[in-house]
Amino acid sequence: MARQLTIKAKPREDKKPNAIRREGFIPATLYGHGFESKSIQINARAFAKIPHKAYSALNQLEIEGDDNCTVLIKDVQMDPVKDKFLNIEFLKIRSDEKVKVKVSLNFIGHSEAVVAGGVLVVSHNEVEIQCLPQDIPDSIEVNLEEIKEIGQSIHIKDLKVSSAVNLLQHPDEILVKVEIPKEHKVEEEVPVEEALAVEGAAVPAEGEAAAPAEGKPEAGKKEESAKDKGK
Repeated sequence: MARQLTIKAKPREDKKPNAIRREGFIPATLYGHGFESKSIQINARAFAKIPHKAYSALNQLEIEGDDNCTVLIKDVQMDPVKDKFLNIEFLKIRSDEKVKVKVSLNFIGHSEAVVAGGVLVVSHNEVEIQCLPQDIPDSIEVNLEEIKEIGQSIHIKDLKVSSAVNLLQHPDEILVKVEIPKEHKVEEEVPVEEALAVEGAAVPAEGEAAAPAEGKPEAGKKEESAKDKGK
């Protein structure tokens, strides 16, 4: 388990959320099972320094004038345009209650299929699990050496985790695979010359229409009549 970080907070001031944000803080909520929710605020600059992997780890929330508690960062809302924090939700955890959390995948090793010319395609960088707080892993390893040939994949069911950890995603969901490079997937187009040759037609010069195939009359011309042939 990773070392717990300490996140400092203070009770929410009686101001509108936008006013709190303008002063450099993020409106936040602390909640939990059997626990009365609290409105708090977090220093935006300090929270921005927290690494993303801490979002799936246990952390200590230190509220000014209140007791510390162990929490999970459950939800972080961002302004997609200004790229600023809008709101944070902290879940106060109990040691005897299972929690759902997303854990990062740690890709290790090298795939023989990639060495052979395949392209590695990663579908997920994290997976959702459920377990007791003390059983949350720092990350889950994915050994790329298991992919020996192009076309093979590693699925959720292939992950090796503790018996105390439940994987919540579908067992057959693909995490990573090695595919044939795109340029080899495109079917070869038949050249125009070959296509016309099959029909028995001459290849037209640029700007000219294709000549009719041998044995076929040109459009707009009538075959010679038996009378004309006798002349």
